[in-house]
Amino acid sequence: MDDNTKKIGQLFWKLNAGEVSASVVPKLQQLCAAIDAGDWHTANHIQVQMTTTDWDECGFWLSAVKRMIKLRQTS
Repeated sequence: MDDNTKKIGQLFWKLNAGEVSASVVPKLQQLCAAIDAGDWHTANHIQVQMTTTDWDECGFWLSAVKRMIKLRQTS
């Protein structure tokens, strides 16, 4: 969990600093909406899409997002 906290913390810091690209922000909004709705298929699809298209920008924290989806999915 410490690793997830560190990585998600960096995501929040980058969001607050305006350092997340305009192409990634709507994907994060869609991802959060899918997670809130319990739509794991869509959440996983968006996460995989971001892995393939936005890895350079999101790679550090995207693995933590994937772990959090799996955790929520199984609880």
